Amino acid sequence: MIEITLLGTGSPIPDPNRAGPSTLVRAGGQVFLVDCGRGVLQRAAAVGVGAGGLTALLLTHLHSDHIGDLGDLLITRWITTFAPDPTPLPIIGPPGTAETVEAMLKAFGHDIGYRIAHHADLTAPPAVEVHEYTEGTVWDRDGVSIRVAPTDHRPVAPTIGFRVESGAASVVLAGDTVPCASLDELAAGAGALVHTVIRKDLVTQIPQQRFLDICDYARLSGIQIAI
Repeated sequence: MIEITLLGTGSPIPDPNRAGPSTLVRAGGQVFLVDCGRGVLQRAAAVGVGAGGLTALLLTHLHSDHIGDLGDLLITRWITTFAPDPTPLPIIGPPGTAETVEAMLKAFGHDIGYRIAHHADLTAPPAVEVHEYTEGTVWDRDGVSIRVAPTDHRPVAPTIGFRVESGAASVVLAGDTVPCASLDELAAGAGALVHTVIRKDLVTQIPQQRFLDICDYARLSGIQIAI
């Protein structure tokens, strides 16, 4: 079984009722966070998941609303993991992810230095393990596999979607994209598709036939549930 929790479905514009884009995926005893928009840690805490409980962070792309709480996630995981030799947090994203993570840690450089100086249990900066991909299998551990494919969020590029599989269950997390051949292939036959829809005011103006076409897109791809 795969459990999907929408932690945030907001947009770059702050909304008191929606946290930034982020989805929690629990599969085979592993916990994956897909994107980390503003407010993600508070929303994760509300469902009993802390930064230290994450198996990996998956980033669909590097727009600010999808990485707004990246720094908070890195620091909070670091200061709430009390193992003497903490396992680095795997971070999987498109090219540019390593540079972004490095810049984020540099931005928090003073804070990291203060904490190392004043806390005996912190002896090194936050441990991360960044991997950049645009396609192929990116994870295969303990019965859970993840593969990625390019998506179309132009002019933003590259962007990727994730397919998480555990046993007979599967979910595709598309991020911000329009329909494209690579997403079609990634999502074919999936148990669920999680797709970003950030502007309710625009969605309510979509002609009914266009909305039905979107539903047909999921149906024709063999997707069981569109979220």
